[in-house]
Amino acid sequence: MPFVSVIVPNYNHARFLPERLNSVFQQDFDNYEVILLDDKSTDNSADVLASYASHPRVSHLILNESNSGSPFVQWQKGLELAKGEYIWLAESDDVAAPDFLSTLSACVQSEHDIAIAFARSYRIDEHGNNQGFNAWGEVIEPLRWNKPFVNKGDNEIAHFLIHRNTIPNASAVLFRKDLGLQHITDIMNYRFCGDWLFWILLASHGKVAYRPDTFNYFRRYATATSLKRDKERLDARFAEYNAVVKAAMDRKMPGTSSPLQHDWMIDEWIANKQHMSVWDFLMPPFSSPLRKRFYKALFKRLIKR
Repeated sequence: MPFVSVIVPNYNHARFLPERLNSVFQQDFDNYEVILLDDKSTDNSADVLASYASHPRVSHLILNESNSGSPFVQWQKGLELAKGEYIWLAESDDVAAPDFLSTLSACVQSEHDIAIAFARSYRIDEHGNNQGFNAWGEVIEPLRWNKPFVNKGDNEIAHFLIHRNTIPNASAVLFRKDLGLQHITDIMNYRFCGDWLFWILLASHGKVAYRPDTFNYFRRYATATSLKRDKERLDARFAEYNAVVKAAMDRKMPGTSSPLQHDWMIDEWIANKQHMSVWDFLMPPFSSPLRKRFYKALFKRLIKR
C-alpha cells in the first residue's frame, strides 16, 4: 500500500475538528501521516489542534501567525511538508468513512497511472444530518455514479469536467503528490473554483478513478464561505468559471464532441437578484418563467460572444 499524507487545513472550524480528526485517526489503514494546519483561526481551533499534536500519526502541527488569505496557500504548505506518495486533503469540517483510505489506496494501486481517485460524497448539514448523495454529476450521466470506474483523464475532462466540477469536494479525493506540487501554483489566485481547475490539470496527466463503495461526507451550511454571495464575489466567480472552462477546452481530445452543459452557470447568475433589478423594472408584465427564458437566451448570446 502507498504511504499517504493526510493534510488537514483548518480555519475557524473548532466545533467540527474533533469529529473530523476522529474520522481520520479511525481509518482502517495503517500507512499514513497527518499534517495539521491552522490559518490563524479566530476561534479556539489552535487549542483543539494542539490537543492532537502528540498523536503518533501527527507529523506536523503548523499554526500560522497571520491569515494567508487563500486555502490554496495552505494546500501548498501541506504538499511541501508531505512525505507521502499520495495526498488526502481532509478539509476540516468534513467527515470520512473508516474505509476511505483503504479503499482509495487500493484503487490507485489497481491500475497504472491513476492520477486521481475519488469517493462518493454525501452532503451533511452543520449538525451532521445526512442530506443525501451529492448528485452534481448526475445531470450529465445519471447512472454513472452508482458503480466504480476508471477513465482516461483526457476523456474525463472532455465528457464530464468540461461541463461542471464532477469532483465537487476536495475531501473526497486521493491524488498524486508530484502532480499536486506541479500544479498548485496554477490555482493560487483562484478564490472560488480553483479546485475544479486543479482536478482538470491533474487529470490531464493520467487516469481518473471513482469508487461508490466508500463515503466522504461534505458539510454544507448557511454560513459556509462557499455559499456567500454579493455582486463583487459573483463577478469574480464567473470570471473564474470562464477561465476553468477555457482550460478544459484546451485539453479536450481531438475528435470528441459533446454539447456544453453550462446552463447551471446562467441559472446561478439569474438567481442573484441584484443583477436583475433594471431588467425587472423594464419587464414587469412578464411572468417569472418567461422572464427566466428571456434571461437565459440573453446570457447564452453574451457568452457565445
